Amino acid sequence: MKLLVAVLLLSLPRLSYGAGNGAVLASVTVSGNTAIAADEITAAAGLSPGLAWNHDAEKLAADIIASLYRSRGFAEASARMSGLAAGASVFLTVEVSEGPQYAFGSTRITGLRKLREWSVRKELDYREGEPYSQRRLMSSQSRLYAADWFETLRVRLEPSSSARRIDVLVETEEKPLKWVKGGAGYGSEEKERFSLGVTHNNFLDRGYRLEAGGSVSRISLEYRADFLNRRFLDSLNELRGSSAWRRELREGYDMESVKNTVSLGRRLTDALRATVRYRLQRTLIYSVSPEISAETPSLSRLRSASLSFNYDNTDDFFYPVRGLRSELTLERSGGLWGGDINLYRVSLRNTVYRRLFDGVTGLVSARWAFVQETGSTPDVPIYERLFSGGANSVRGYAERGVGPADADGAPLGGKVLLGATAETRFPLYRRLRGALFVDGGQVADSLRGAAPRRWRYGAGAGLRYGTPVGPIRLDFGYKLNPDKPVTPELWRVHLSIGEAF
Repeated sequence: MKLLVAVLLLSLPRLSYGAGNGAVLASVTVSGNTAIAADEITAAAGLSPGLAWNHDAEKLAADIIASLYRSRGFAEASARMSGLAAGASVFLTVEVSEGPQYAFGSTRITGLRKLREWSVRKELDYREGEPYSQRRLMSSQSRLYAADWFETLRVRLEPSSSARRIDVLVETEEKPLKWVKGGAGYGSEEKERFSLGVTHNNFLDRGYRLEAGGSVSRISLEYRADFLNRRFLDSLNELRGSSAWRRELREGYDMESVKNTVSLGRRLTDALRATVRYRLQRTLIYSVSPEISAETPSLSRLRSASLSFNYDNTDDFFYPVRGLRSELTLERSGGLWGGDINLYRVSLRNTVYRRLFDGVTGLVSARWAFVQETGSTPDVPIYERLFSGGANSVRGYAERGVGPADADGAPLGGKVLLGATAETRFPLYRRLRGALFVDGGQVADSLRGAAPRRWRYGAGAGLRYGTPVGPIRLDFGYKLNPDKPVTPELWRVHLSIGEAF
């Protein structure tokens, strides 16, 4: 039977097709391939039964297959299509000529003035002699862009058929590597805010980044320094360190803290990143309300270690239209790590983005967090508790305005947080976009107290103006089920930079 089918196919006339003849693919056979599986080839070229077929589709598929091979280092690869017709059906054969696989050759870097070539080469995701990979070349280019060293960056390939190597030429034009930056802004929580800082993007002449500065607002004063080594010990691990002194004026208490953190982060896949972090913090609180002073020591020393996983496969960092963002953090304070505050903390947030219509994006976000005292710690201190309400959680409510409060109305926070958001974003005029949203959430000392039937809800509309550093966001939130007795303020305006979700 198989022989009979083969004979019948060979006896079919060669395909003559053009635009509008209604020919469709009936089957696809791939031959000559060893480096790439047939399923991957047909998927990349979009070759599947039922596909409308003509000369343009044939040429496009051949070009896609050749490009797929070239991205893996097969610079001489080509694909030839031959089809047999039976009525409107096309039985397609793809004959692949792979040729030799090329390797990365030498890499030349031009245009450097103050940066050391060694600092730039550390960002490359390939080594001379390794099989050529377009993915690794693009990864290297992305890392160089992310380092923020260059005004312009061009990568040119120079294949050598005799040596079967692809040399890489990186043409650069450096940016200024030291700068001073100041800013002024306004937010619904901090009100007026001013900042001033200095950045050195080639610290110690090794490509390290050092930032130092301060900020002041109506409720806070902060001085901080941040350090970044993108290739710790010439590995793919990213080392970060920060030191900060901060004073906050909160409802129910004032606080001064000195915090030092050090972290190692690594990208596990294109979308997944893992980070381990150690935190060392000394906190002093004063002007404390009686309910808060009963659970929080006036002076404490906290030591903690945490592990975080961040997954992000969205199509744009600032303005995503599709994809998923997820963050999971596990933290342990005290115990083996020392200090006098013993806690466990877990938090999880997931946000899904989907394109609903042309230019219209929908998102759904859910968040959960839990913190629990252990050992000799009698209760979770106020500055380690969970809070909800405001521009980044339940809009329509004041910052920290959802959840339990003391007799004077000062937020007490909780040990369990639950929340969710649904939002639609749509274009209005040029960089101006609109949004409609519904938020819900609650914090309490138990899961029962934070259950959805106890949530506070807010809904409203907002405006977003696109800028290179993210959208300027103005939201008008309305309380759907405020606490009893009802407060006179049912509406609230939230102004900030960056999306909440």
